[in-house]
Amino acid sequence: MRSILVTVDDTPSAMAARALAVALARQCGARVRGVTALDVSDLDRVEPVPIGGVQYAYDRLQHRKKLAEERRAKIAALPDVFRRCLADEGMDAECSTMEADVRAGLLHMIETCDLVVTGRDVEFHLEPIDGVAPLVDHIIAKGCRPVVVTGPQWSESGPVLVAYDGSTAAAKALQMAALTGVFGSTPAHILSIGREQSAALSVAERAGSFLALHGIDSDLEAIATSESPADVLLRRASETGARLLVMGAFGHRGVREILFGSTTRHLFDSAPVPLFIYH
Repeated sequence: MRSILVTVDDTPSAMAARALAVALARQCGARVRGVTALDVSDLDRVEPVPIGGVQYAYDRLQHRKKLAEERRAKIAALPDVFRRCLADEGMDAECSTMEADVRAGLLHMIETCDLVVTGRDVEFHLEPIDGVAPLVDHIIAKGCRPVVVTGPQWSESGPVLVAYDGSTAAAKALQMAALTGVFGSTPAHILSIGREQSAALSVAERAGSFLALHGIDSDLEAIATSESPADVLLRRASETGARLLVMGAFGHRGVREILFGSTTRHLFDSAPVPLFIYH
C-alpha cells in the first residue's frame, strides 16, 4: 500500500480516523493525504414561511448565513491543523479542500489512493451525528477502494478480527485486507458463523489457508448459532480485544444487504473497533 486518503472533519470520529490513518501509514510505509470540503447545502435549502412570517423568514435567513460563515471559517482552518498534526508525527502530508460537487469529487480522489480511512459521522457539516453519515455510505457504495470506517475510539494493539462467511464479498474483503497490509505483524482471528459447526469451520479454514499464502498467521473460530451475526461479532470483537474488523457479507441477500442491510448497519453504528469493508 502506497497511499491513504483520510477525510478531515471536526468530529471525534474524524479525529480518530486521522490517528488511525497515521498508524496504518507507519505500519505499511504509505503516505497520508487529507481531504475536507465546504458543504453548506444543508443551510442553503429553502424553508417554508408561515403566513405573515416575513420577519421570521428574515431572521432564519440571517441565522443560516451566520452558520455558513462559521463553517467556512472552521473549514479554512482544518487543512493547516491536519498538516501540523501529521508534522508532529514526523509525516509530511497535504490536505485538499473541495467546494463544489463534493460527492463526485471525492470519488475521483479515491481513485488515486489505495485505502480510504474515515470517521463514521463525517458529512463535512462539522457536527457529529448518530450512526453512519450518508456521505460515508456514498464512499463505500460508489467508491472503488476499500474503506476503513471508525467511531470515536480505536486501539493500536490487538488482533485483526476477520468475519468470514465464504461469500464473494467476504473473500474480496479478505484479499484486499491482505494486499493493503493492514494485518501488519499481528495475527488474524478468523471467525465464521453458521448453522452447523463443521460447515463454519470449513469456511474458516479456507480463509486461513489464503492468509497463510501471504505469510499471515491466523487463529480459527467457528460458531454454530442462530443468533444475529452482528451481535456475535460485536461480542467477539470486545472479547478478543480486536483492533480492526475485516468484513464482507452475511447471508445471501446481495450487494444491497452487504452495504446497507441491518447486519452491516448495526455493526457500523455500534462496533467498538474500526471496520474494514470492500465490496
